[in-house]
Amino acid sequence: MAWKKLLTAHNDLEAEMICGLLNGEGIPTQRRYKGVDQYLKIIMGPVVAVEIWVPEEHIEEALAIVKSFSGENLPVEQETENAP
Repeated sequence: MAWKKLLTAHNDLEAEMICGLLNGEGIPTQRRYKGVDQYLKIIMGPVVAVEIWVPEEHIEEALAIVKSFSGENLPVEQETENAP
């Protein structure tokens, strides 16, 4: 299954709310911490940026859900990755 990055949340709390919203609509999510951020999370706690990824086939639906909830124009980030 190919995953696509939906957006980058500012912190764990924001990521938790977005993932909960999407999971409630039946869209699986993954949270990822890139590079040094994954180590900073251990030291600084929930204040580092979190990438939210969804299956590629759900990207448009996920974007529509987040937009309707937030009222913001959130650009889809163009990274794609195949699951192992």
